[in-house]
Order: sequence, then structure tokens, then C-alpha cells
Amino acid sequence: MGQEPATQLFISHHSSKLPIALELEKSLAKYGVTCWLAPRDVEPGEAFDMAIKRAIDESCATLLLFCSKSDKSPHVKRELILADSSRKAIIPVRLEELAPDELAYHLASSQWIDWLEQRESTIERVAAKAHQLAGTVQKTMTVDDLIEHSGDGEADEAEAPEPQPEPEPEPEPVYEEYDDWEPEKPQTNWLLIASIAGLVVAMVAGFLIWTTMSADEPVSPVDPVENPAEPVDDDKVEEPEPEPVAKPVAPKPLPPDGPSFDCTKASQRIEFLICNTPELAKLDRTLSSVYKSAMSAAGPNAPRLQRQQRAWRTETRDTCPDTACVATIVRERIAILRAIAAGNLDVPRDPPRPEFKSQFSDAFNNDGERAFEENMAVPAEQSPN
Repeated sequence: MGQEPATQLFISHHSSKLPIALELEKSLAKYGVTCWLAPRDVEPGEAFDMAIKRAIDESCATLLLFCSKSDKSPHVKRELILADSSRKAIIPVRLEELAPDELAYHLASSQWIDWLEQRESTIERVAAKAHQLAGTVQKTMTVDDLIEHSGDGEADEAEAPEPQPEPEPEPEPVYEEYDDWEPEKPQTNWLLIASIAGLVVAMVAGFLIWTTMSADEPVSPVDPVENPAEPVDDDKVEEPEPEPVAKPVAPKPLPPDGPSFDCTKASQRIEFLICNTPELAKLDRTLSSVYKSAMSAAGPNAPRLQRQQRAWRTETRDTCPDTACVATIVRERIAILRAIAAGNLDVPRDPPRPEFKSQFSDAFNNDGERAFEENMAVPAEQSPN
């Protein structure tokens, strides 16, 4: 038999959300993450409560599909209590836009991930967090790769070597902004250069005009007796002082304990928060160093990684409300960039552009999805939720 993957998530869900749980499981499998679902994965004859406890202990985290029904489910609440007792992280994925009531105590310190929009980005963040908690990094496989290797059987699983976690290199301080990824250049005083060039042009033009006017006028003879030449005193001749040339101003080095950008030029709320928090400043320096390594390893996909990095910064990091959210988001991004830099993770493809949908198509899709969930719902006597 092949060895089971080391990265496993326990999915806590209400029975009405089983189709979404199966869809998440199928998408996470592309990133090397397996899922444990009840009652599907309970062995025949095994005690239900012991099977759930064993699955939570063997999983790296608990993935909660949060909705109004799971918020009131006593079974979901017991599963979160077991996860807290086993010191397992809780990753809540919000399926509905509402605040927790019965589960507010267990989700007070957890960072939310929305399933309402950007579902591909949600799956990527969940997979990265799972690998970070499990201490493993799996290479991303596309759907075609999964279909091609689906018939290899147990022999390929036995021959495939178990992925070993690579030692994390010590981050070195980087003093340039990682989005631009260019070395700093000395500043040039263009105003002074333009002034000197204008002065030179004016002097040349005046000299040409003077010579032209002098050539047109006749020169009168000079009588040396009437106009004797005066001796020239060399001591009284004043030589013009050379104009000072401005020296280029060397860029001021960034402080070693600050972020990777100049805090004096900060203009965003998140930038001020990073500059005033030592922990976030250190994470920002680490992110800059890892991003530079990932860009070098991306090869022809470097422009796509640069676009994704800029979109992540504006759409994900800059929308965080507090310090804890920024620290969690940056650590997850560092884990993904390290995997890309080590060659264990491909640069993800850009998400497809959203299609235009009218209000009539939205109403039709909502009715179809509601009917699909009602038909796929597991009877209450067969599910713990």
C-alpha cells in the first residue's frame, strides 16, 4: 500500500453543505491536501465519536464551513471543542455573510476566509495554510496531470519518495521595494543641470550675436599717439570663479530593523501599520527577500508572479483591519513564495475574468443551487450535524 499524504484537513460542516465540502475536497486535492468527512470516512463498526476524535488528532487543522445552520449545530460545536483540546488550528470559511452567534467563542481569534468571492484564491490560501501547519510542501498538479496519473495504481505511490521539508534559509535584510525589484540609483539634480545648460546656451548665443554685429560695423583707425595703450596690471585682473557643481546625493540607507520600504514615503494605512510594528516590519523584510528569490526562479512566469504579487498586496493585505490579520496574510504569502523559489510550486494561473450575469440569470442560478443542495442533503439520522 502507498503511504498516506501527510497533509490532511478535518472538514466540520452541516449536512446541507455536503456538496460544497466535496467541491472543496476536489479542489484541494490539486494542491496535495486530503480531507476527512463524516459520516463518509467513518470505518464500519467504529464508534462515531472515537472516529471523529481520531480524525481531528491526525489532521493538521480543522476546516469549518460556516453558515447559519452550522452556527446552531451542536455537533459542529463539539467538533470545535475537540479541535481546541487537541491544539489544532481552526480555519473558518464563510459561506454566508453573517456574524457567528453560538460559535463566537471558538472563532474569536480566527482569521476568516470568504467563499462568497474569489473561490480559487480561497482554495490556494487554505492549501498554503494546511501545508504550513503540517510542515510539508507539495508541488501543484493540474487537472490533466491528475487524470494522466490516476491509473498508475499503488506502484507509483510506493516508488514516489516522501517529500522532505526543506530547511528555511535565514532571511537577509533587503532594502529595496520588492514590487519594483530594481536596485536603487543615485538621484540626479535635473534642475541644476537644466540651469547650467540654459546658461551655456545663452552665453553661446550672445557670443554669436556679438561677433556678427562686430563684423558688420567698419573698424575706425586708431592713432597710437592719441590713445596710448595702458599697461595691464596682472594683480588687478580678476579671474572668474568656477561655478560650483552639485554632487549627487547618495540615497539614505534604510534602518536594519525597519521594513523593506522607506517609512518616510509611506502613504497607505497598512504601510503606517507595518512601520510602527516591529513584528510586521521583520515579516515585510522576509517577504521582500523571498519574493526576490521567487522572481528569479519563476523564469518566463515572472511577469505573472509580479502581477499576482501586486494584486495580493492591494486586494488582500491592504484590506486587513488589524495587526493580527496582516501577520497571518504575510506568513501565508511567504510560504507560497518559498515553495515557488524552491521549485516545489508552480506560479498559479491568473483567475478567469468574471462573466456578465443579469439579475434574471442570478435568480435562476440561485434557485438551481438551492434545489441541488436540497437533493444532495444527507438525512438527519445519518449525519452527526
